[in-house]
Amino acid sequence: MLKLGKGVGRAAVRRALAGRRRPTTFVYTGVLRAADIREAVAGIRDAASPRWSLPLLTWFASHPSTPLDVLRDLMAQGGREILMSLAMNKNLPAEMKKALLNHEDEEVRDHANHVFSRQRRH
Repeated sequence: MLKLGKGVGRAAVRRALAGRRRPTTFVYTGVLRAADIREAVAGIRDAASPRWSLPLLTWFASHPSTPLDVLRDLMAQGGREILMSLAMNKNLPAEMKKALLNHEDEEVRDHANHVFSRQRRH
């Protein structure tokens, strides 16, 4: 189990992800703040972004508290799962929305178009 949130720094995240036993559960208490997410993503990067961290990164991509620098980093990292999850972030900047709508991957474009068209109606 990997705990996230207040008081959990990148070193703890790195140790949890780089260890022999992969965390199968991610938990947090309270509200995740931008600083908490930034620290968790830095810990994932310090652990060389193991493939089992992908569900956590995709969740951060859609989380409304994820800071802009982390969103840009996730966008640059790419990967269909992360890009499609970015489209679901209600705080995604216009230039990133445009990039998803013009992405070379047809599934990413279609998903972004679907999500953004539903956001405009509500």
